[in-house]
Amino acid sequence: MDHSTHSTLTLPDGTPLRGAAVVPGALQRWSGSAFDPAAVFERLSGTPKQPVRDEIAVSETGLEPLLVTGDHPSLHYRGNALKRHKIWAQADYAGGLRKYGYTGWQHAVSAATRDVQAYPDLQAMMAWLNANFCGWLAQCGLPAVRGAAAAFNHVIFTRYEDEKDFIGMHADKEVDFVPGSYFVVFKLGAARDFAFAHSGEVFWQQTLEAGTAIIVKTGNGSPNQSCKHGVPVSQVPVGPSGSVVFRCIQTVVPWDIVKRNMGRAKEQKKKRRLAKQVRRAATRKGVKADKKA
Repeated sequence: MDHSTHSTLTLPDGTPLRGAAVVPGALQRWSGSAFDPAAVFERLSGTPKQPVRDEIAVSETGLEPLLVTGDHPSLHYRGNALKRHKIWAQADYAGGLRKYGYTGWQHAVSAATRDVQAYPDLQAMMAWLNANFCGWLAQCGLPAVRGAAAAFNHVIFTRYEDEKDFIGMHADKEVDFVPGSYFVVFKLGAARDFAFAHSGEVFWQQTLEAGTAIIVKTGNGSPNQSCKHGVPVSQVPVGPSGSVVFRCIQTVVPWDIVKRNMGRAKEQKKKRRLAKQVRRAATRKGVKADKKA
């Protein structure tokens, strides 16, 4: 079978989107069926969940697997529960937090990151990806990378429960990325649409089966900077689905500083909550005064 088979992405003006590719069945074909998308999805989905009412604590060893559900406060975005659940894992856990500061990231959720060794599937996939990625780029006709830009050290697993769970159109924040590196998405679970947009216009949207790889380059003039991508709300019923996304992260925060930042963020949150309560009380008092007048 031709391992180079992939979808070519073309912008609305006909310009090929150099530095991005979608490869159906890549996880199965490239690994020689060593990775079964259904089995990987089931095992990761079965990870012990963080209790919603409990704060996430930094792990001393990083070896306790953990999945954070979207209703946990550390995953709320603009006060709302997130429409997805997550696992964060990284290499070299003892060296500090590999921080990927995506939109909506909070200091409180940094404690959820674990050593990739806590998840055998993710550890095996990261090693396999690092051993073969440069060859796959050549097969797909994508720009080559070397050194740190080809060394994946961070992975996020995301689970969507049904067709209502989604992630809006966005570009990955690159401030923490190794310059010029790629991120690689492997689709898991039920088939879902994936979309690319340019200048606010969706120019590519297809239903992707489990095992599909989405490869996107970052850096100046890259597809990540010129386009956005996302998983739209489905218009038809869909079962549980998700993905694993591998990245090359250069930002490392020592764990003692991570804990200090978490403490400061907690205190600031308390102050904001108290100030909000004071404003509400003042408003209620003012309303009562107006009624009496």
